[in-house]
Amino acid sequence: MKRCILYLMFFATAVSAASRVEIRDKRFYVDGEPFYIRGIGYSPWRPHQHPGISYVDTNRRWTAMDFKRIKEAHFNVVRTWDALSPEELALAKKYGLMVLQGIWLDPHQNFADQHNQDSCLAQVQNVAEQSRDSDNVLGYVIMTEPWPEAVVESGEQETLEFFRRLKRAIQAIDPRPVSMDSWPPLAFLDHHAFDFVTINHFSFWPKSLNHALGFAGVVRWFADHLAQDRPLIIGETGGYAVSQSTNGAHGGAGGYSEYDQSIKDLESLRGAVQGHAGGSVLVSWIDTWHYPTDPDTHDNEPWEWDGVLAIPTDSRKDMDGIPRRVYQDVSSFNEALLLEPKADHYYGLASPIAVEACGADNVAEMRLSVNGGDWKPLEGSGHGGWRGFFSLPKLARHRQRVAIQALDSGGSQLSTQSVSFIAAGGPEQIVLSSQPGGRSKEALTFTATVTDARHEPIAQRKVHFGFFYPISLRETQGILLTDDQGRATLTCSLPPEPKDQYLFVAAGTDSPDRVRAGDMRIFRLGHER
Repeated sequence: MKRCILYLMFFATAVSAASRVEIRDKRFYVDGEPFYIRGIGYSPWRPHQHPGISYVDTNRRWTAMDFKRIKEAHFNVVRTWDALSPEELALAKKYGLMVLQGIWLDPHQNFADQHNQDSCLAQVQNVAEQSRDSDNVLGYVIMTEPWPEAVVESGEQETLEFFRRLKRAIQAIDPRPVSMDSWPPLAFLDHHAFDFVTINHFSFWPKSLNHALGFAGVVRWFADHLAQDRPLIIGETGGYAVSQSTNGAHGGAGGYSEYDQSIKDLESLRGAVQGHAGGSVLVSWIDTWHYPTDPDTHDNEPWEWDGVLAIPTDSRKDMDGIPRRVYQDVSSFNEALLLEPKADHYYGLASPIAVEACGADNVAEMRLSVNGGDWKPLEGSGHGGWRGFFSLPKLARHRQRVAIQALDSGGSQLSTQSVSFIAAGGPEQIVLSSQPGGRSKEALTFTATVTDARHEPIAQRKVHFGFFYPISLRETQGILLTDDQGRATLTCSLPPEPKDQYLFVAAGTDSPDRVRAGDMRIFRLGHER
C-alpha cells in the first residue's frame, strides 16, 4: 500500500511538471498563456573548464549569478547544449526561467549503427529521468547540428528513425515536447517527426541564402516549409563577436565594436520575429573559451568572443563576467516585443489589424500609437501578453508605422519598439524553376520569374540569387536583372563535387516598397524535391 501511494505521488508530480507546457496553434503555451521564447544560449564553462566534465560545485555561485543577470535582462528561457543538472534546473526556476534542455550527442556519428543508437538512447533517458520533476523544462533539444554528410551516409530514413527512437524514449519518461537542433544545411531533411522545429540560423551564414532571401526571408522559408503546423524556434542566432579577427577557421563573424555587436545581434532577433518564428535564442551568454578548440586560451576566434557577458581574461577579477553594451540594449528590447503587425509585410485595409506584444515581468501597462498618433492602451492578460486592434483609413497607402510603449507600475516609460509595414497593394512574387536539362553537371541552370500582385511580369527588376551545396558547404551568389518577360537565367558557377547530392537554389528581389519576395528550391541532383 505504501509503495502504491508513493507511486501515485510520483505520477502526480511527473504529470504536474509536464502540464505547464503545451503546443497548440503553432506556438508554445505555458500555464495556458501564449509563450514567445526570448532565449539566451547558456554554457556554464568558464576559462580552463572542459565540456563533459562536471563543474557543478565550483560553478554554483557563478550559475546563480548568471541566472540572476539573465532574468534581469528579461530573458524568459535559457537554452543549453548539454543538459542542466536538477540543482541547476532548480536555480533557473528560482529566477523564473524556463529551460530548453539540450542533450549533447555526437553529430558526426553513424545514425544507423545499433551500438550508437543504444548508447544515445541511454543518454537521453538519463536526462529525461533527471529532468522530469522540474516544472520549468520547456522541452528537450536533441544533438546540435547533425552533420549533413553523416545523415546522407547513414541514410535519411535511418537518421529520422534514430531521432524518432530517441524522442519516444524521452517521452516515455517525460511527455514534454522534443526537437532536434537543426541548421540550414539540413533543410533537405523531413522535420515533421518533432514536436517543434529548432533551427540555428545566423545572418552571416550561409551567405548565399541570406543574400538571396534576406535573414528574415530564410527564417520565413523554414517556417513555411519545415514547420508548417508547429512552432519554429531559431535555436541560435546573433553570434556577432568583438574578436580582433573578422572570421576564423571555424566560421563566425568578428571584428565588431561593442556598439556594432549590439546592433547586429538585435537585428537578428527582430528578423526572427519578422520571419514568423515562435521565439529565438541569442548566442551566447558568456564568451565560450572552450569553443571551438582550447578552453585554456582565449583564442582569436569569433565564437570565443560573442558573449553578452565578457570574460576577457582568466584572472579572478574577470571570472564573474563584465556586461557588454548588448546586455543593456537587449534588456530594453526584451521589455516590449512587438509580434504583430510584422515589419515589411503587406496588410489590407478591409479589416482591423491585430496587435500582439509580449512584455517583461516589470511591465504594468502597454500602449499603442499608429503613425505618431495618440497612445492607446492594449489589453493585458497578466502574464506578459498584450493585444489590441487598430484600423487604417481606406485611403491609406504605402508605409505605415506602429509603435508600442511599455510602462512600469509608476507610469514611467521602460521601452519603445516600432515597425513599419505596407498598407494596400500586394506583394510581388518570384518563382524558381529548373530549365530543361539544366541540372547536368556541366550546367546547373535555373529560371527566376518575377511578377506583380496581378501576376504581370516585371522587367528590369534586380534579382539576388544564391547557390548552396549542403553536403560540401560550398556556395556562390550574384545579382541579375529580369528581361521583358520578368525572367532571369541563373547559372551556378560551382560544379558539384562527387559527394554533393543536393543543391539549394534561392532567389529574391526587393520591391519599390522594400518588401522582399523570395523563393528557394531544393534540388536533388537528379530530381526536384
